[in-house]
Amino acid sequence: MGGWFVGPRFDPHGRDFIQRPTLSRSRLNSLVRSRRLETSVANPHWENPETLAFGRLPAAAHFHRFASKAQSKASQSSRETELSDGWRFLRIPHPDQAPLGWEQSDFDDQYFKAVTLPALWTMDPDEIDQPIYTNVRMPFRQEPPRVPDQNPTGLYRLTLNHQSSTRLQSVLVLEGVENCCYVFCNGHTIGFNKDSRLPAEFDLTPFLVPGENLIALMILRFSDASYIEDQDQWWHAGVHRPIRLSRRPWVNLRDIHAKPIFDPSDQSARLDLSIALSASGRDALGHSVSAALYLSGQDRNLTQGLAGQIDRAQYFPVTGKGAVIELSKSLKKVDAWSSEHPNLYDLEITLKDPLGRVLECARLKIGFRHIEIKDRQLLINGQAVLIRGVNRHDHCDQTGKVISEALMRQDLTLMKQHNINSVRTSHYPNQSRFLELCDEYGLYVIDETNLEAHHHYAQLGQDSHWAPAFLSRATRMVERDKNHACIFSWSLGNETGYGPNQVAMAAWIRAFDPSRPIHNENAICEQGVKRDWDANAEGSDLVCPMYPSVAELIEHATTSQDPRPVIMCEFAHAMGNSCGNLQEYWDAIETHKGLQGGFIWEWIDHGILAAADGQAYWAYGGDFGETIHDLNFVCDGLCWPDRTPHSSLLEFKKVVQPIKVRKRRGDRFEISNQQDFTDLAGLTVTCHYLVDGLIQNTRVLNLPKVRAGASAEVVVAAPKSCTHQPGEHSILFEFALKQKQSWCDAGHLVAWDQIALKTVQAAAKARPRKDKPTPPDIQVQDGRIQLRAMDSVFCFDAFGLADVCFKEAAILQGNLMINIWRAPIDNDGIKGWTGQQPKALDRWRAQGLFDAEPETGKLSITEQGAHGVVLSHTTRVVTQVGQIRCKTRYHLTPDAALHVSHRFQVPKALEDLPRLGVRYRLNPDFEHLSWYGRGPHETYVDRKQSGRLMVHESTVGAQYVPYILPQDHGNLTDVRWLGLHNDRQLGVIVTGHPLFEASASHYPKEALLNAFHTYEVAPDHHVWLSLDVMQRGLGGASCGPDTLPPYRLSSGAFSLDYTLALQAPER
Repeated sequence: MGGWFVGPRFDPHGRDFIQRPTLSRSRLNSLVRSRRLETSVANPHWENPETLAFGRLPAAAHFHRFASKAQSKASQSSRETELSDGWRFLRIPHPDQAPLGWEQSDFDDQYFKAVTLPALWTMDPDEIDQPIYTNVRMPFRQEPPRVPDQNPTGLYRLTLNHQSSTRLQSVLVLEGVENCCYVFCNGHTIGFNKDSRLPAEFDLTPFLVPGENLIALMILRFSDASYIEDQDQWWHAGVHRPIRLSRRPWVNLRDIHAKPIFDPSDQSARLDLSIALSASGRDALGHSVSAALYLSGQDRNLTQGLAGQIDRAQYFPVTGKGAVIELSKSLKKVDAWSSEHPNLYDLEITLKDPLGRVLECARLKIGFRHIEIKDRQLLINGQAVLIRGVNRHDHCDQTGKVISEALMRQDLTLMKQHNINSVRTSHYPNQSRFLELCDEYGLYVIDETNLEAHHHYAQLGQDSHWAPAFLSRATRMVERDKNHACIFSWSLGNETGYGPNQVAMAAWIRAFDPSRPIHNENAICEQGVKRDWDANAEGSDLVCPMYPSVAELIEHATTSQDPRPVIMCEFAHAMGNSCGNLQEYWDAIETHKGLQGGFIWEWIDHGILAAADGQAYWAYGGDFGETIHDLNFVCDGLCWPDRTPHSSLLEFKKVVQPIKVRKRRGDRFEISNQQDFTDLAGLTVTCHYLVDGLIQNTRVLNLPKVRAGASAEVVVAAPKSCTHQPGEHSILFEFALKQKQSWCDAGHLVAWDQIALKTVQAAAKARPRKDKPTPPDIQVQDGRIQLRAMDSVFCFDAFGLADVCFKEAAILQGNLMINIWRAPIDNDGIKGWTGQQPKALDRWRAQGLFDAEPETGKLSITEQGAHGVVLSHTTRVVTQVGQIRCKTRYHLTPDAALHVSHRFQVPKALEDLPRLGVRYRLNPDFEHLSWYGRGPHETYVDRKQSGRLMVHESTVGAQYVPYILPQDHGNLTDVRWLGLHNDRQLGVIVTGHPLFEASASHYPKEALLNAFHTYEVAPDHHVWLSLDVMQRGLGGASCGPDTLPPYRLSSGAFSLDYTLALQAPER
């Protein structure tokens, strides 16, 4: 295919469209008008992987165009117009069924409906074509490159008023459409595009007429490109990024490549510029370019006199590159860009014609930083930076992949506030505006090629027919994003397998941009097995494994001679109640050289807002009638879809915090500044002294100046008033920002550490003589034993403790029960999934845990006297593979305190239980909750670093955590005591001997077990109080390593000891 339209031809410089020949406008029009869209051919464009595009302009850097310097300075352009309103839309089942002449300007589109773009028709509730979610599988049963016969297609029409101008071209810019798209203007076929995540530009100029013009788009939901856009996300269709009309002079700034070169040893720099024009040959002669560089917010030009003019030696008609001007300027000292200090410079490029008249101004922001790999470390500006990262998809629960700038800012603000410094754009290039904001806010970015062929893993990467698509997607991404300071690495895609197509991608990128390393998990990981991480260095400059265990990381760090750093592309799968043992990961990273962090999977849950029975909820795979789907595997983020943080995000913030405190001798504490470029002068350090979880004293420390990477000791003596105060002593350090930042207010908490000090025992006191206490009254009837002490009544039967009353108010409403299972979390096993790899949930089901109930047991009085009454109760829980025995000792004292000791015996066949403890059903009035333990949010044995050891006050209702798929939640760890009371201060206090885990909820586990959506569960009118020896840790086994052995329940003997004390209001 020759001339203007380019299909299978491919330009190795990343341009799918070769420079068009010089043609008269009449000749050009005749060529274009003779071409009609032919969809009924045996091998249509959308089923041919070698047809990438036609009519599409070459890829180039993103920058903002202005008509003058004044517009550039004001950031207000008359040259760029967003085309959002006025569109008409019709969905049809297949492109062949488009109405005849629909792309013509005189077509009657009364049956089309008005839409505002960007918008996805799959998010329109009035459309029958709905979202589809799959992780690996294709959403249809075909083989590459074929797509379904029923291929929903959107027809879009826009009437555009055009003022004729001989000075300006009109270029249509499609920032992102899914999946492939034809472009028409006034009935003419302008071009075609694949790759739904990069811009496609089309020159409309030859086809526009004065007055009204029609722009038409035909967007197909599926094409051969779908096979390499098989990301773990929703399948949508439509326009998901803005559409713009860009007006440019006939000779314009086609491309700008700014190469800021920084020397961290003396902060000197050099700015190299390569500026390509749209014209070449005689058309470009005499045009000149000047460059001005300003530190953002300042007016002083740092590159005064930096300019160049086109002469005959500076155009390249053979490559299609156009005339190029190369400029360079050395700078003695610059402010470096980093995540901690995102210093940006405004680069303004001005193009003038041979008469010196301004044709066009361009403005973009650049940053000076230096990236290298040296001695198993990724160095940014000379420092080995730890990657505290997240994977992020484009998602809004109401608009799908249509993301507003406000939502982008919200994401980046939350990331910065939670000590996240890096983003992987999984698994495609994000909008240019998102990268600009990463430049501004300070986020390191791995920019990822829009490439995932998960269903056909290791097949397409070795198929030469797909090589042009692989290479095009990488080169066009690099061309667009090459000027962003935030990008520290280029990624070749995700879960596609490794082959020569990726090797070619890596080779091109290295030749074009040697300043950034290449990331390629395909070279490191192999689906379903652990590949040799040392292999395929030609395909990746980073060792970037997916979901490695902590042990695998340590083994590699201590045994491998590979000179590349390890940065996990994905780890700690954050699905539901998840992210166990983050501390172990970070301990390994901070301990072993060559381990430099990684990216948690992933940022947010991707639920879609829906309603059922009048209740809002977040829908997932299968909720839209899909026959092929992967349930709630799309809900695996650190935040809910509305960006409310999960407890796992709070844990990540704490674990990766850049400031640490350690206890030294006496009253000395070491403060370590683990920031890379920032001292501690910008922080206020507040110190709280606590006894038994209550703050007794607060002071602000005068912190010495601690440079980045250094430590200092401070002396913090205990307040004299607290020195001998009985109880558990600790000290809490808080580090808060003094100044407001773009992403937070002044006072934002960056880090905190709580250090245990000592426990002071209360001095023994002589008790005043009193009358001899009255022993509890005992009544035995029909196998039940009733004990009365003071205003309390405790009833026991063959199941153990059955009822408790206090001041004639019912406290316990139902038997105390042995508790051995929890509502499964996603890491236990995904409810509703069949065929998943063996998980704990499958084992527990086979063992019959969810049906096991305690049997009646033996109850007897073993002691009675002045010290009180002691009862013994034995019972067991029988499962399919064994039985758990429990012997309980109840000791009721004359002052109505009930001391309870449970002794459990767990057989080998039942090791690794979900939990082990007991459960109480309490009076629904006991809504007020307080406890001394970790909090204020839920914590688990392997996710409790973010819980402060303090006295916390809350409510039972507030303990509910509405995970999108209902599951266990609200656990509390390291609990010393827990209290529940009603509005009249009547209640119960449970004191551990020494510690226990607990939860208090209105949602019984039985209801959570059988529910698949939040609207399917309703609060119970009771309070369900669980007291546990331990719950199984959370781990990350929904996609990754299971819970670590120290956080699992083994077999053998276990004890749970506590005291129940009934409480009345003080008088």
